[in-house]
Amino acid sequence: MPSTEEASTSGTAAQEVLAPPWGPLGRSFTLGVVSTCARLILNVLNTTEIINHDRLIRAVQDKRKDAGLITVCNHTSLFDDPGVLSLIMPWHWLWTEPITQNVRWSLCAREVCFKNEFLRQFFLNGKTLPVERGKAGVHQPIVSVAALALASGQWVHLFPEGRINFDGKLGPLRWGCGKLVCEARELSGGRDPTVLPFYHSGMGAVLPLGAKGFAVGQKVQVRVGEAVPLADLTCGCDAESEEERRRTWIRITERVREALVELERECPPNPDQSGKAPAKDPPPS
Repeated sequence: MPSTEEASTSGTAAQEVLAPPWGPLGRSFTLGVVSTCARLILNVLNTTEIINHDRLIRAVQDKRKDAGLITVCNHTSLFDDPGVLSLIMPWHWLWTEPITQNVRWSLCAREVCFKNEFLRQFFLNGKTLPVERGKAGVHQPIVSVAALALASGQWVHLFPEGRINFDGKLGPLRWGCGKLVCEARELSGGRDPTVLPFYHSGMGAVLPLGAKGFAVGQKVQVRVGEAVPLADLTCGCDAESEEERRRTWIRITERVREALVELERECPPNPDQSGKAPAKDPPPS
């Protein structure tokens, strides 16, 4: 399989990166089993309410009309994905992914999800791509692979904070979110991807920081917002200067954050676990 670096310069190589190492049936089995476990935890051991769920279903079903679909949400626990992400998709999508192609692509830190060859294959089967933390930043090749998936009408999910915020509050967003919008737009011939925000609360109580297992009897709420309007900003994606394009990425990211802040105000607060949290990475540039 080609590296993500090679994939950035070749659409064919990128498609190979996106292909399941265990084949279509292996991908369906991986997604189906993991989502079944997640549903048992969130819908049997605990209770989950999804508000405006129909918005997300329609956005996924319509994703090929634009340059794909980007969903964004807050990040408060190690179980947000696959937990929340498994639950907001109809169960049959996950078992029939090679047919429906409605399951999200996600990104996970290489040092967390791709520690060895087995994990690499497992997470690629689960439609998860490796992202490099730190110096690689927004220019790393895997962003181009995700943009290619979007341009072909697929769904990519982002945790745009770039890390778990254990205080339960929405943190600053990394402007790789804006760059992905622009790159997908370029690859699709000027069509903007749909950007749909949702916010969840209670996941930090389902899997508390430092706990040896999942809690029971907790309530989780997921609230799906409206698609973020970006047409007045994405014209800047085509600017000639790198500086102006970078400002466009930042403006797009700021508008996405505004949408998430609005949803945060409408949701119950998340538990504050910052007292037990490890030191945070330096803030994004």
